[in-house]
Amino acid sequence: MLTTAWVRTGETVGPGAALLTLTLAAWAPLLIQTYRPVLALAGTVLADACIITFLSVPPSVAELSIGMGARQPAPIATVIAAYTLASRVPLRFGWIAGTSAGAILFVVSVLTGPSEFLLADLVMFYLVLTGTGIGSLVTVRRERARRLEVSRAELTDRAVLDERLRIARELHDVLAHNLTLVNAQAGVAEYLLRTDPDAAATALQDITNHTTRAIEDLQATIGLLRHDDGTTAGARAPTPGLARLDDLVGSFRSAGTTVDLTTDGVPWPLSEIADLAAYRIVQESLTNATKHAPGVTILVGVRWSATVLELMVTNSLLRTDARPPAPGTGHGLIGMRERASAAGGTLVATAIPGPSFQVHATLPRDVARGDGSDAEGSSS
Repeated sequence: MLTTAWVRTGETVGPGAALLTLTLAAWAPLLIQTYRPVLALAGTVLADACIITFLSVPPSVAELSIGMGARQPAPIATVIAAYTLASRVPLRFGWIAGTSAGAILFVVSVLTGPSEFLLADLVMFYLVLTGTGIGSLVTVRRERARRLEVSRAELTDRAVLDERLRIARELHDVLAHNLTLVNAQAGVAEYLLRTDPDAAATALQDITNHTTRAIEDLQATIGLLRHDDGTTAGARAPTPGLARLDDLVGSFRSAGTTVDLTTDGVPWPLSEIADLAAYRIVQESLTNATKHAPGVTILVGVRWSATVLELMVTNSLLRTDARPPAPGTGHGLIGMRERASAAGGTLVATAIPGPSFQVHATLPRDVARGDGSDAEGSSS
């Protein structure tokens, strides 16, 4: 700014005391521009306006440079302050402040200077806008980086939440199923202990089998959820699917629950996620029916059509067992709906005439099949 004050007349002439004072006054607010950008811009505009009003170059001298040096050293300080402000405040506010600063200097120039300086006045206005634009570009880039960071953080949080829900579903399904069977077998063993010790011993052996299976399933689930355990996919226990449906039904029958299983249609390959979802839906439905309506007959229907796989688990609401129903949390139904949705299907759980309660899930074939590799490696 001091350099422009020295050469603004076209010759190297030292600035007078007044010009030197106002030049330093225009520069001084820049010392606080990092901390008080608005105040710094206001100070530079005021100092530059004083230079334009009281210390412009005479028209006869300014003609030598087509008026370009008439207002120097204005608006250099204002340009710098406008850039700093625009780079540190929201985009809209930065443009409003920068445009206002340029407009103030332009209006002061037009009102106090001759018409010969109009081109210089426009250049001065555009210089302030240019500084504001460059500062706004910095703000845009910073805001874009901030939004990307927030978006990445949200995606990470969502991924963590989804993983927690997945772990909760797996642990709930594995533990609730086996513990329900253990509870049922314990009730049978207690009932038979006095009247039929041999049958009671069989029930107790079934409890041992179910607890062993619960431990194995829990270990398999943890192995599937842990990606850095050093094991290969083949070393982990296979994901359960409809191929194990007969074993699942048999485990409930061994606990004293009457389960009728019917299958209709020609099975077709399922992707791993659909196969697991189908198995867990049937498993959780049987577990819920055993807990909340002990002693009733449970009907399990698996229907394969050309377009969808339908799963229906129905139990009567007219209980015949004296045992009280176990309390529920609602997590099972939520988990089943989430599994069906993840496989591209739907699930409805509602009371039907009978009175009965039915869980009806559908998994569409185009989603359930997945790619070729999934189909080849899945069981139906």
